[in-house]
Amino acid sequence: MDSISKQKKYLSENLIVESLRMYGSNQEDVKGFLQAKSGSVIAEYLNNEAWNDDSNNDTKVFLVRDRKTRKIAYYYALNCGILYKELNTIKMSFVEQECVEKLVKAIRQNNSEGLSKGEQDAAYELLGDAYAMFDEKIEDIDRATLLISYAQEQAEIKQECEEAAKQVGDSEFVKNVQETYPAIDIKFLCRDANYKPDIEIEFKFGVYVFWEIIVPHILKISELVGCKYVYLFAADNSEAQRTDGQIDNAVIYSKDYDMELEEELSDRESTSDEDVKKIVSYYINNLKFRPVSEYIILKPHFERTCYTLIQDVADLQHKRELIWYSHDQDNEMGLNSE
Repeated sequence: MDSISKQKKYLSENLIVESLRMYGSNQEDVKGFLQAKSGSVIAEYLNNEAWNDDSNNDTKVFLVRDRKTRKIAYYYALNCGILYKELNTIKMSFVEQECVEKLVKAIRQNNSEGLSKGEQDAAYELLGDAYAMFDEKIEDIDRATLLISYAQEQAEIKQECEEAAKQVGDSEFVKNVQETYPAIDIKFLCRDANYKPDIEIEFKFGVYVFWEIIVPHILKISELVGCKYVYLFAADNSEAQRTDGQIDNAVIYSKDYDMELEEELSDRESTSDEDVKKIVSYYINNLKFRPVSEYIILKPHFERTCYTLIQDVADLQHKRELIWYSHDQDNEMGLNSE
């Protein structure tokens, strides 16, 4: 068995990347692209929609080809994206949220201009009731104090946003947030079901494509335009969703599947929650993404049942070195044991 370095070198010499519309003939070539057995949606996108989307700059699609045969081995698509933080939000129970919303409304009513004497009295009474609600429903004094301060802040922010919107006249089209973060959205990752390298490799093909083709592409982009994060929506389980929102047994597909895993799953009559987790763990363990938690990502309807994963662009190069170091170590251990 060749070393990991030789396997990588072989792939680097035998794979080329080109933009979807580099050649007009690509429009027909992509029609032969096949997805894994357990799904076809991503292949159908490449076959039927990608060309127009790429032409309209809705997304940029790239083909990974075998240099000798010109066979399409893989394709991926990148978009500009954005993450954001809401305006100083905190997690609250239903009761806490009810108290905060009532106080925000009362504060804003009291701060309204042009109120009559009767309206002022009613607004003041509403404010007193709102504060009393905290005493009545929230036993923890420190928590109540925190929520009252938060409500006062939210009332002030809402007022500032309304005044700013009046000045520029765009309130209907603008969402005010605390902060935004530039990002790249990996819209599609997919390997052709029939493609296999001419040599045996000891790592997943998608791992090579991600770390040696897509990551350098993203790093190059980040040198030209601000880009803090990269994210994707992984392991679609749309057919595995029950009406109660829980995962049921059904066929699923992943955007960057492992061939062996997909073939294993396709032999089963159904796919379990554990199988979904196994595919998502591929992104986490091999591509080093993590679940999104501290930020909000805008998710298209098409991706509504996918898991949202993210990582820092600044960490990509270091992670790239670590992933191959770990594979080299595993390779050496395997050779020593023979």
